[in-house]
Amino acid sequence: KQELDQQSARLATLSSIATTLTSSLDLREVLQRTIDEILKLLHGASIRIYMLEPKGEWLNLVAWRGASSAFIDREHFQRRRVGDGLLGRTVLHRRTIVVDNFLRADDPYVEDIVEEGLVSSVYIPLMAKEKPVGALCVSSYTEFRFSRDFVEFLTAVGNQIGVAMENANLYEGLKEAYEELRRTQEQLIRTEKLASLGKLAATIAHEINNPLSVVLTYTKLMKNMLQRGAFTPKRLSDISRFLGTMESETARCGEIVRNLLAFARHSTLNMAEHRVEEIIQRTVALIAHDLEMKEMRLRCFWEPGLPPVKCDFRQIQQAILNLMMNGVEAMGKGGLLTVEARMDPREGFVQLSVSDTGCGIPEENLSQIFEPFFTTKEEAKGVGLGLAVVYGIITRHGGSIEVESRVGEGTTFRISLPCASGQQGALSSNGN
Repeated sequence: KQELDQQSARLATLSSIATTLTSSLDLREVLQRTIDEILKLLHGASIRIYMLEPKGEWLNLVAWRGASSAFIDREHFQRRRVGDGLLGRTVLHRRTIVVDNFLRADDPYVEDIVEEGLVSSVYIPLMAKEKPVGALCVSSYTEFRFSRDFVEFLTAVGNQIGVAMENANLYEGLKEAYEELRRTQEQLIRTEKLASLGKLAATIAHEINNPLSVVLTYTKLMKNMLQRGAFTPKRLSDISRFLGTMESETARCGEIVRNLLAFARHSTLNMAEHRVEEIIQRTVALIAHDLEMKEMRLRCFWEPGLPPVKCDFRQIQQAILNLMMNGVEAMGKGGLLTVEARMDPREGFVQLSVSDTGCGIPEENLSQIFEPFFTTKEEAKGVGLGLAVVYGIITRHGGSIEVESRVGEGTTFRISLPCASGQQGALSSNGN
């Protein structure tokens, strides 16, 4: 009966240890709790658990109970080379070593062990996938003989500890790989930022340098005319033309800077409920005269009963205006610009579209048009930030934007904006 009780206790301890070893990713914590479970069966014992370094040359103490500080603080008990002493040999030869009496043991550290008062010990290699990962040392301060059954029990415990160590090694390896990936990603982001900054500097410098060169040239020309006394009434028309060119080129510099600031700035969104038709009407008013001067037609339509959207009015107006201006620049005399609003196929969204009958966008460029600094316009007609600004505004509103274009036929931009909360079918004015 006593033997059955011992076997039952050992099985219960094994089960408890198995649960302990899978309860946390903190290896040192679970090893200490494992030692506590073993000590419930072996009172007055000293237990040490060593872990093999990745290179397989040294064993490091990772958990212990029962030994005095004077004993455990010695360097050769904190860290041991594989093959050194009984502890090192049990890992080197991958076999269990039982010592019933240290006075007869072949170990270079036997004096320290005897001084500590340890009488008997068992050294068990910790294995995982048939490779050593550490060692378990269980020692007794009494004349305790480690029976075959008890050694088998400790071997079973050791197998579980070995698996836990292997999992810990895998987890640490995974963490290191993740950290390395994170560092690499951060480096790539920094590199990309530097590359973008370089591209920004080169593009802006090029775009601003051209109009500044024109201004400088005409400034020098008029200065020379002034020095030669050539500012005569006959030359007033030329001077007026020079000044007009300088004015337009300076204005172009200002436009480039404004576009850059609009792209870079992330001001706080002033969100409120607005009706899409009101945004369209007020945006169209800003461009109507330009369309009339260029003899282009405008068509606006919105479905009746559209719900309001929650947005920053000025930013959405800016996005629509940018799209309309792009359409105007792409068309010639007699072109048709169409602005429409209707319920989006996705529930809870309103769709706004801006279409033109201009030159269209080549298919190979469609995937790049929202990228900063990408432009198909002629030199001195833009830096490629307009659509990047639009994309940033729409995404910050939780919406989306897509484009459809055919070369020679025209382009359509479709914006989807989320409806204001609880406003999925509010009534509005009739469509225009």
